[in-house]
Amino acid sequence: MSKASPHFLKLHQELIFPVVEEKARALSENSLQAKPLLNFGVGDVAFPIRGAIKKALLEAVEDVCTTRRGYGPSTGHPFLKKAIVDVEYGKYGIKAQEVFISDGIMSDITSLLELFHKDSKIALPNPTYPVYLDSCVLSGRTSFPKKGLYPEITQLPCTLETGFVPKPPRKKCDIVFLCTPNNPTGCSLTKDDLSKWVAYAKKHNSVLIVDAAYEAFIHGKDTPKSIYEIPGAKDVAIELRSFSKTSGFSGLRLSYSIIPDSLMVKLDKEETPLNKIWKQRQAVTFNGPSYLIQKAGAAALSRKALEESKQDIDLYRKCGQILKDAIIAQGFECFGGENSPYLWWKCPEPLTSWEFFDYLLQKHHMISIPGSGFGSLGEGYVRLSSFTTEEDTKKALSRIKEMKF
Repeated sequence: MSKASPHFLKLHQELIFPVVEEKARALSENSLQAKPLLNFGVGDVAFPIRGAIKKALLEAVEDVCTTRRGYGPSTGHPFLKKAIVDVEYGKYGIKAQEVFISDGIMSDITSLLELFHKDSKIALPNPTYPVYLDSCVLSGRTSFPKKGLYPEITQLPCTLETGFVPKPPRKKCDIVFLCTPNNPTGCSLTKDDLSKWVAYAKKHNSVLIVDAAYEAFIHGKDTPKSIYEIPGAKDVAIELRSFSKTSGFSGLRLSYSIIPDSLMVKLDKEETPLNKIWKQRQAVTFNGPSYLIQKAGAAALSRKALEESKQDIDLYRKCGQILKDAIIAQGFECFGGENSPYLWWKCPEPLTSWEFFDYLLQKHHMISIPGSGFGSLGEGYVRLSSFTTEEDTKKALSRIKEMKF
């Protein structure tokens, strides 16, 4: 009998999303109450694709039905890479050859680990998006956890004491995952924060992998939309972006990574551009996202589509602010939301994350996500998403006002 990878046995982090979905489904099926279920747990968009993007997608369907397209370049079609440079990254000096189109940030996170030696020391925020840690575990970079933590992984606390953002550790780490704005805390790294991380990476010859999936929500002057706003960042940082939340593409699978030519690593005894190794890796394992989706991606960067997408994002931000204000007015502590679609709601003592989740679900028919599922330091919080409608937001206000502890 063939043997399965033993690394699956090391997975320790609870898989919260299937449990949340099952609890919500059970309530919907069994409840006799008239109160509708409000979903503030999902990190998914609330509105369909429309306008300029819809038009381009339909035209692309007609195109592939009348013209043979076949496989595209493994690093992405030139028309989309050019649009990304023209609209997003040319101002930072990034060139098309430094842009790599993919089918999702999750795919890039797991695949990028293949480029680095197994002995590389890794650091990641706690709490944060589970895929960073789980990818490290499944790729064989950890032993079994001890007291809930992996000895090989450096945890970067994102707590009230740190402003819910990670600070550079004293020891050297070869690879550092950063998420800004952070999922789930909803807080983002300032220019000063990112400058310290770039200085850290230069001092230790580290590589920063920056997940910028929610950059479209950033509007504060002191919060960079890209790490490449920081001098020297192109020598040490990879940046990942997605069309999912920015343009409503969730489920369509389109994202991209920026790997500057100046980011060097050691391959045997020679210094080599990481960009070159990633290009080789993609050529071996990836045929690129579909032509249809890449045409839609290019359209998403047009002036009209950007204006339409901004309207949706502004509405999400408005809903988030309304929810946050209501939560705080009721005497709770709540963080995040300024540059992010996520709110980080502190559980009333002595409730745990799961206990407060159950209270919100059973008593008020509101779905959240227990903070403990994002890491050990997420215990004591739940995450709310502002990917919702004004109608559901208004319904939530009366329910929040009913909460008393």
